Amino acid sequence: MSIVKHLPDAAIPDGGAPHWHVKDAQRWLDAGVAAVFAPITVGWILAPLVVLAIVLVAWNDPGTPAHGTTWAGYAPAVLLVSLPAWYRFLPAATLVSTPVIAADAVRNLYALDPADGPGRVGGALMLVLCAWAFAGSALRIRSRRRRRELFRTAVGDARAAIPEHLPSGHRRRGRALTATGAGLCLAAAALLVWGLVRDLGAAAGEPYDAIGQQVLAMVLLAPGVPLLGRGLTARRSARRLHEGPQPVIRVGVREQWLGNFWLVADADTTTAPPLIAFRDRFEDGYRHSAETLLGGAESRLRRDHHDIDRHAEPYEALLYGVPCEGSEVVLRYAVYRGDSTITDAVRAVPLLPFRRHRLRSWRPAGTSFTLRRRAQEEKRKQRAAQRSSGSGSSCGSAGGCGSSSCSSSCSSSCGGGCGGGD
Repeated sequence: MSIVKHLPDAAIPDGGAPHWHVKDAQRWLDAGVAAVFAPITVGWILAPLVVLAIVLVAWNDPGTPAHGTTWAGYAPAVLLVSLPAWYRFLPAATLVSTPVIAADAVRNLYALDPADGPGRVGGALMLVLCAWAFAGSALRIRSRRRRRELFRTAVGDARAAIPEHLPSGHRRRGRALTATGAGLCLAAAALLVWGLVRDLGAAAGEPYDAIGQQVLAMVLLAPGVPLLGRGLTARRSARRLHEGPQPVIRVGVREQWLGNFWLVADADTTTAPPLIAFRDRFEDGYRHSAETLLGGAESRLRRDHHDIDRHAEPYEALLYGVPCEGSEVVLRYAVYRGDSTITDAVRAVPLLPFRRHRLRSWRPAGTSFTLRRRAQEEKRKQRAAQRSSGSGSSCGSAGGCGSSSCSSSCSSSCGGGCGGGD
């Protein structure tokens, strides 16, 4: 399947679709958060720091309750363990969880023994992490709002209904994450109820220690709550595309052999920077019931609507939806089905907040990649045939240098000349 460089007019919806000018796209790109608040990088940095803070706080904690099990700080502890994943995927939830964690850390600091140095360091580290995560989440939400405004300004009044046939990945978006997260949360809830019932029902002189249930439940809740939240937000982002006609604009798509794909402002400007990334997943591309856009003789189609090497240069696509971190958009582009038909192809892709890319500079080929490849293959066949023909007419195939028809050229190439020997 070869991809067409530019969309045929038949692919443009009624009312048209503007191009995303490079200056407007650059303003959209500049509205992102600083690298110090990048969700993926900061999420990985928060993980070991959270573990360090927990270890420092528990350094001098005996961990054995005098009267039953301590439940007061359990919820903030779960939120703290989940903080890296919440910051990565759920910035709005992070705005709610970090004040709870910070309040519990302040309470613990006041209750600590002045001689407990590691505990105070751990509490202070918790406060720093909460402040960092809260500020980053607030700025990311503000950045999303600003990018939506800039994009809608660039699109203007161009609106269109999304394509009718969408990939199976779009229809199932978020279901697996939601089911997995809900299962983990239910199992953790069962453990906590078990521990709480045993703790409350214990005799006065024999307190029950439910620390085992608490630890196991935390191990389940740490991934379960973020998975559940991520599944629900992914589902909501996918369903938002069905709320009516969506903003539509022409963009460029750059593909790589390995790594993420990237949206760029257009398919013609070689200096257009990568804007936002998405992954190429089989279930996110629709490969059936395609709409025929053009048909005719291959020579004319390949000349007027040339295909490209999609890993060497970008191609044009229609984008439906509003691109920003965490949202989902639909991409519609043109492909060859056989040699005499151009149809559309559709992708529904969640957008990812990656910042680094390995894209190289490119130059437009301007002609059909398929025809160039065929011409190169034909030239290789001709050269191979010429080499085969030349080797078959050599001196050795004429009976050797001892024949009466040996030429002067043969004498210069056969040792000793014609009839050589003693």
